[in-house]
Amino acid sequence: MSELKKSRVSRRTFLKGMGVAAGALTLGSFSSFGQQAKFIAIGAVVPLTGQLASFGPRFQKAADIAVNDMNAVGLPGGFRLNLLVRDSATDASTGVASAQTLVAQGVPAVFGAAASGVTIPVSSVTIPNEVVLISPSATSPAISTLDDNDFVFRTAPSDALQGIVLAELAIKKGYKKIAIIARNDAYGAGLQASAKRNFEALGGTVTATPLYDPKTTDFSAEIAAATAGNPDAISLITFDEGEPLIIQLETAGASNWDLLVDGNKNQDLITRLAKKIGVAKLAGKVGTAPATAKTQGGSIFKQKYEAVLNEPPFVFTPNSYDALAVVGLAIAKASLVNGGKAPTGTEIRDQMRFVANPPGEAVTVGEFDKAFKTLSGGGDINYQGAAGTIDFDKNGDVVGPIGTWYIDKNGEIQELQVIDCSVGKQGPTCGDVTKLPPTS
Repeated sequence: MSELKKSRVSRRTFLKGMGVAAGALTLGSFSSFGQQAKFIAIGAVVPLTGQLASFGPRFQKAADIAVNDMNAVGLPGGFRLNLLVRDSATDASTGVASAQTLVAQGVPAVFGAAASGVTIPVSSVTIPNEVVLISPSATSPAISTLDDNDFVFRTAPSDALQGIVLAELAIKKGYKKIAIIARNDAYGAGLQASAKRNFEALGGTVTATPLYDPKTTDFSAEIAAATAGNPDAISLITFDEGEPLIIQLETAGASNWDLLVDGNKNQDLITRLAKKIGVAKLAGKVGTAPATAKTQGGSIFKQKYEAVLNEPPFVFTPNSYDALAVVGLAIAKASLVNGGKAPTGTEIRDQMRFVANPPGEAVTVGEFDKAFKTLSGGGDINYQGAAGTIDFDKNGDVVGPIGTWYIDKNGEIQELQVIDCSVGKQGPTCGDVTKLPPTS
């Protein structure tokens, strides 16, 4: 796919329609509180199996919370939302097949996919069919430059930001030379490049950058390449295949692996590793990941999520809630603009910034009664999300905080710091890393 710049769009600019878009699917109706409710289906392509199988069901639950919050109020015109979930299997071809099924069913928007290496192929299905695609967790910088006619959005910040924080975290830990082993896909290669560029800009040296086939089980070549330059640390950019990679690193005597990322921020993964290599070899390892904003919306989401799953918010679950919230608000606005009809993907796309960006009355997590009343009264809203401000730029990207984390002496993931980031004329910048794991 070409990497042409996306169309420049401001909040107050409607894009022209491009022919017949995939129409919204009304699945049926039922009598609710004396009104006839009409369902609008939103597709979801999430990893219920494969290397991100621990992530997908949690993303779905967070999305369900947003759908339930909106349906409890009821969208203008009597609409309700219905999430149609299909498995991506953390695999590009499976994700594409699932997206094709959903598009054939007429969904105007798709939530997902999780991995950048699946999201980009899925976009080749959604873009030509004029279906909005919104990912909560696809962080590859390559997504910013997709030739997508403004149909691709994401509620997680680009790895252009995570790479800044990862590089500074390495410097703060005293590392002068690092190697970076990463998945050979859009996510791994993109984050590896960002971390390398920023670490070198801070005066560090990257000794090797081996990429591996995500389906491999033998990492001996990558381990040999990473250890050849005697780096102070070996950074790992993986999903659940990080488990055999780390075991093989330990077997090879390369215990200096460190500097993990969002794909590794998974307590299930860390618990399995603790049983296989011992918790002592995990203690003190650090990582980065997009963070939950320290805002009212973040606090409200945390309460809602914990009430349903009995665990703290998982990485990218706040972004999952926000993705459905923004799409639902855009559907509400679009149906008001088009006279009460179920909106098309093009109509939803044209309202995404109207409901997410300033100006407008601020609404946050769970405040859909206020949001729908404001929209119905002809007013503007500015959604403030669980993960941050959710202000879409011309590329459909957002800027959000990046968090640092570590593994404690009990093998539990603990948060270290939330670092605010921004994007200006000179490019992306993030605040300073000031906290490291306790030494005992």
